[in-house]
Amino acid sequence: MSEPRGPGDAPAHALSAGQKALARSRTYGLFGRFYLEGLTEDTLGLARAIPELAATLQKNIDFDELAADYQHLFGFNLYPYQSLFLDSSGLLGGEITAGVLIAYEEAGFDVGVSSESADHIGHELRLLAYLCGWEAGATDSPGAGAIIARQRAFLEGHLLRWLPALVLAIRQGRMPFYASLAWLTLELAAEHWASLGHEPAVFELPEPPDLLADEQTGLKEIVAYLLTTVYSGLFLSRDDIGRLARELTVPRGFGGRGQLLLNLLRSAANYDALPAILELLGEQVAAWITGYQEMTARPELRPFSGVWLARATRTAGLIGDMERHLETLE
Repeated sequence: MSEPRGPGDAPAHALSAGQKALARSRTYGLFGRFYLEGLTEDTLGLARAIPELAATLQKNIDFDELAADYQHLFGFNLYPYQSLFLDSSGLLGGEITAGVLIAYEEAGFDVGVSSESADHIGHELRLLAYLCGWEAGATDSPGAGAIIARQRAFLEGHLLRWLPALVLAIRQGRMPFYASLAWLTLELAAEHWASLGHEPAVFELPEPPDLLADEQTGLKEIVAYLLTTVYSGLFLSRDDIGRLARELTVPRGFGGRGQLLLNLLRSAANYDALPAILELLGEQVAAWITGYQEMTARPELRPFSGVWLARATRTAGLIGDMERHLETLE
């Protein structure tokens, strides 16, 4: 997806600047709808017009099944909010969300939802649709440069900072339509950012705690670290934890992600399976590292995915040391 193209658009190289901006606006808007609503009867035809998405769809569509899949992925397993990926508290409505709301307000964009849910991926894409649509009608005006600068600032300061991790989290969900959508979203945003002209992006994640330096660090602290995406570089969903439990045939109980993973690690310790669970977690992290490496091979993604690659690589080393650390606590 080298340039944004809507169904029936002319080849990208033939588009004027205004037409490219309009195509981007339509694509961001459509992708935002997919994340906010799932695939519906209204958007099915548009999805089939995009080859990468069409390839994931069956000929006969059951919309009730699609709605259930959407709810399972984004309502039960994965919550696609910037704050949940970048805020060390792992909570909605904090400083990260506030920063997104300020960007909306400064752009004159009315998100139309509660302040706590404004940093959903769908709304962030809607903002970019709004800005690109604004640009399409102002390409020859003196204000066009300011609109482009606002797009660049939002891509650098918000969307592209967490999108690499979100894409891999969605891929872990094993739903082909959304996995393809996530990768197309990343390509669109990264190529848009690269086209705008900019200084090299400087992007850092907050420094994680030196977990194993504290002799009292136990399973609860390890679980909290692994489930804080901005520290670990990965997202472990309920389904991921369930698959780990099934592979080891050990119980993991009920509850939220934190309780499930804590139960699983405690069960593994009780069944003398702690080395096995840490090995499986290491394999999970290795898969994330491979995903980040795939992104980092592309120059337009490297400033953002490279930071996440370093974070996941650090977590791989941490998992390798966890068994020895936990043995000292017994």
